[in-house]
Amino acid sequence: MIWVSTLKKEAAMSGNIRIGKGMAAFQNTAVNQKEILVKSSFVQVIQNRDRAVIWHSLFGNPQIVSNEVVELFDFFSRSNSLSSLTDEYDINEDGQRVIRGLIATCYLIPVNFDERGILSARMKDREAEVISGSQVDYLGLIMAEVCNFACVYCIHFSNLGTSDRVNSPQKIMAFETAKDAIDGYLSILRQHGKKTANINFGGGEPLLAWLIIERLLRYCQTEYGSEFEFKFSINTNASLITPAIAKRLKEHGVKVSSSLDGLREGNDLVRQTQSGRGTFDEITRGFDCLAEHGYPLDGIAVTINERNLPFLNEAIIDWAAAHHMGEVRIDIDVVGIIDISIDKIATRLMMVKRHAKKYGIEIAGFWSRPVENLNNSALISHVAFCGGARGNSLCVSPAGGIYSCGYSNIQIGSLDKMASLHEVGGEYHHFVLGHLTGNIEMCRGCAIEGQCNGGCNITHEFAGVNKTAKVERMCSFYRRMTTELLLEQLKDVGS
Repeated sequence: MIWVSTLKKEAAMSGNIRIGKGMAAFQNTAVNQKEILVKSSFVQVIQNRDRAVIWHSLFGNPQIVSNEVVELFDFFSRSNSLSSLTDEYDINEDGQRVIRGLIATCYLIPVNFDERGILSARMKDREAEVISGSQVDYLGLIMAEVCNFACVYCIHFSNLGTSDRVNSPQKIMAFETAKDAIDGYLSILRQHGKKTANINFGGGEPLLAWLIIERLLRYCQTEYGSEFEFKFSINTNASLITPAIAKRLKEHGVKVSSSLDGLREGNDLVRQTQSGRGTFDEITRGFDCLAEHGYPLDGIAVTINERNLPFLNEAIIDWAAAHHMGEVRIDIDVVGIIDISIDKIATRLMMVKRHAKKYGIEIAGFWSRPVENLNNSALISHVAFCGGARGNSLCVSPAGGIYSCGYSNIQIGSLDKMASLHEVGGEYHHFVLGHLTGNIEMCRGCAIEGQCNGGCNITHEFAGVNKTAKVERMCSFYRRMTTELLLEQLKDVGS
């Protein structure tokens, strides 16, 4: 029998698996023929008639392989030596290479080999990086804790409504508060020799504080422009964009992220004004204003619940293509329980994704995150569900509280103590430590444990307060979408 690994080349679009980063260095690893090996209990397999995707649920290292490699795992489902394998089968040079790779990436392991122990030791190293502050890369400024819209699923106000944060009297961020946050953030970057500063303006609706944002853009360029390269972004519903605002956003290179939850009928069921009117015209008017000033959006975000899922179809992709967009991000409401089967949601998402492929439009969402993370081994990279859980993001509220995410109720620091934010024993340290791979008890044994790492933290926060089964449902959803996406890639390889 001959085992030949069919390894897919790295794809340009996110979410496509590639050879595990740790594998290439071990291609020539010597194989001890007498060593007793067994298949790791963390090996995961998704298979079709022609080939399979394999990955290690802790370490990643995905590979697309022939079905004969899956048979190899069957041989080592009980401990065996390599010599017993070669006694029984004629394995060529390609087969030897495959076996060396499987050993090097912990698919085949010595008996009693402690994979969690290796992971735990690596997480100790990662913890040292966290408490040094070197993980901090992004600053989010929550410019407004208010909004001119009242979207029915709003993650921001839904979750904030479960805490006292929503009752803070400071609704609009003052210039001095934002300035102090920027100064403190850039000081952390400077300590680690970082020259790129990523600053996001969020909310609520940040354009309600546009005059302050404009001052901050000038402040950053005037005071720090010679030291840092700034990458600004803003999350806005676009309804308040005027020609003057569009011009300034373009001048400062502010990347605009916005949402449209389907075409008119689907969008207006969920994305509404305070008085309950639909918002399609207001949103697209803002999009058009940006385009007229030579600064069109390169993509949109779509949030789905049971109201507008029936309207999620090829039409929104056709619309995006007609507007020369390259990405449509589709997310399922991460806090509300959606009374639609996971089968129906998965089928609809994959239908839209296949249609978008015809235009070269990328479709992604939280549901694609585990597959995207497959490419990053926790032994090499700091893998987490999002930048907040990884410790990359500091989000400052108008009242000066620091959070991992603008939608979170878990305060991990305060602006007046930003310099010591990442010290041992602090809330930031505790929060990131709790999200390191292998440290989440509920995830143990999951097929995507090291790639999902607990999923969205906001889901956990909201479900914990409201005593819902949302977390378990999202776990099932992420596993299902991982299977769907990997099967789709196997089909692509075949074609």
